Amino acid sequence: MGGLVVTGLASEARAADDGVAQIEGLVKTLLAAWNATDAQAYADHFWPDASWVNVVGMHWRGREQVAFAHKTFLATIFKDCKQTLVSIEARAVAPGVALAVVTMIQDAYTTPDGNSMPQAHDRLSLTAVQRDGRWLLIHGHNTIINPHAANNDPVLRMPR
Repeated sequence: MGGLVVTGLASEARAADDGVAQIEGLVKTLLAAWNATDAQAYADHFWPDASWVNVVGMHWRGREQVAFAHKTFLATIFKDCKQTLVSIEARAVAPGVALAVVTMIQDAYTTPDGNSMPQAHDRLSLTAVQRDGRWLLIHGHNTIINPHAANNDPVLRMPR
């Protein structure tokens, strides 16, 4: 009976490792699609029923909306805006579910209403799920890191 438990734990560990590796791979190819200004390749990282909340709070429901919005923005305000990966913190949270918190640097750009946005650190929260043996993103959210606010993070002064 002990062998069954060990085998079960070993397969769970392999599944967790697979989820982490899969979401890390998705992050890297997602940024590559962005940097190639390829909205369809970007959207192909998402399940048809996925959702995305962009950096200013727009909520896109489904891969079709994610593709359309990214096609619009990658052809205009983000056409020369690259993203550079800083870090990925990934973990499996359940069989077939993995989370990643991604920190990146995004180049400066100009908004549709003419505001100049400086180069900034952004943070993505991504959730990937496995369906039919395939891993894709089910949800994503992008946030600009405010460096002034980050200095006041109470966790920085949390007792250890």
